[in-house]
Amino acid sequence: MATVTASAESVTYSRPGMHVKENFEAVIATGLDEVYKRSLTEPMEGMQFFRTIAMNKATHKFQSHYGLGTISQNRDSEALPFDEKGLGFDWTLSVNTFRGGLQIERELQEDELYGVIGDLQTELVDSEKRSREYVLADVFNRCMGTSGAPFVCEDGMYLIDSARPNPFKQAGNWSNVESTGVINANGLYQTQLNFSAYTNERGQLRPLKLGKMIIRPTDEKTVWEILQSDKRPSDAMNAKNFQYGRFQYLVYNYLTSAVALFLAEDTKGPRNELMFGDRAAPQLETWTADNPDITKQRIRTRYGVGCGRPYIWRGQTVS
Repeated sequence: MATVTASAESVTYSRPGMHVKENFEAVIATGLDEVYKRSLTEPMEGMQFFRTIAMNKATHKFQSHYGLGTISQNRDSEALPFDEKGLGFDWTLSVNTFRGGLQIERELQEDELYGVIGDLQTELVDSEKRSREYVLADVFNRCMGTSGAPFVCEDGMYLIDSARPNPFKQAGNWSNVESTGVINANGLYQTQLNFSAYTNERGQLRPLKLGKMIIRPTDEKTVWEILQSDKRPSDAMNAKNFQYGRFQYLVYNYLTSAVALFLAEDTKGPRNELMFGDRAAPQLETWTADNPDITKQRIRTRYGVGCGRPYIWRGQTVS
């Protein structure tokens, strides 16, 4: 069994009646660390839509492939038909560096009576979280590419796009765009039909099922009435509502564009190729430079977003 030997910790140098800068730096750094630890318990909305991968360098290259076709009927005496997988599109996920900082004057440290420094530290950590939320939300707010987009998928198209090429050319193109219009029961039924008619990269039928709808806060009343009413909410007829309880909806508070998104499977599953590349977790640093009466703190992180084939995603511009 391992043994340890007691050894007293060294004490930061001080003199009676005097606060030295080492003490201030330690206290301020500890305060920032505590703020950061508390913030870790607060989940970010946007992260639930991404599959996280650990990055060990600035870029990560992906290479997709398409699978085998169906086997054919033939006799044992006939020539055996052979098939093979083929290479799909390749794409690269790149990370970016995000930084922010603050400076604290010595007088503010000495007169810290009302929690001003603590508030500043909370704001510094929150600024990183807000930035990340905006980066993630930007993926969906510009998913149609109407005003550009933060990235294109492996096929060179936007996250939600029409005429998407398949790597197996004989399979033709496919689309994950729903018709522009108001959200209503008939439109949702068409979305369900479109999911059920999905094909894979080789053009073979690969049905999916609508599982969740992601909407803006302003669209919740409409969607709630469609999904929660056992009678058809669109008219006065006493008819059963086909959409009653058929799928779930989720209000995404950072979705500010007039779009609705549709998911067929769990976003943490392998078929969600919308990726969050985590290169460096938020790092905190406290230091003084040329002026010993100014303490500086900064937060720094590195990550990136990208997408291979958006299998499970469909989207609609809401009018």
